[in-house]
Amino acid sequence: MNLYKIANQYQEILSHTFDEETGEILPQMLDKMTEISSSLEEKALAVASYIKNVNAECEAIEKAQEEMMKRGLMMQKKVNYLRDYLKSNMERCGINEIKSPYFVIKLKKCPISTEIFDENNIPNDYKKVKEVVTIDRTKLKEEMLAGVVVPGAQLKQNNRLEIK
Repeated sequence: MNLYKIANQYQEILSHTFDEETGEILPQMLDKMTEISSSLEEKALAVASYIKNVNAECEAIEKAQEEMMKRGLMMQKKVNYLRDYLKSNMERCGINEIKSPYFVIKLKKCPISTEIFDENNIPNDYKKVKEVVTIDRTKLKEEMLAGVVVPGAQLKQNNRLEIK
């Protein structure tokens, strides 16, 4: 039986644990609850073990991704260095094109770009102002906890599962 069905069965038995007329706890229902509780605990432990295994695998994948990312960045730096090396030496020698049976190496002019070497000297006519609006969640939370009603926001209490 899966965990969901066990939890439903537990809730069902819990709703019939008390005698409606006397309010007394029915011993036979307590026995069933104990039986289901142990089954629920076993299933919960199995699910938690599976979660820990999958989490460990996720961490291993993340570590491998980080290592591959570092390796890729290192290789990209090497490629950039070699491109700059080749370009600067072709420029120094006045060579614009080298042909081979496998590929052609060419120096091509890029579109004209703007280089800014001192932002403070640029007139304001050429500057744009960006306005970014963010919500101060800490202040919002503090004030709402103090009883302030803020339209468009509400306090929310979530649960999280902790497996140690």
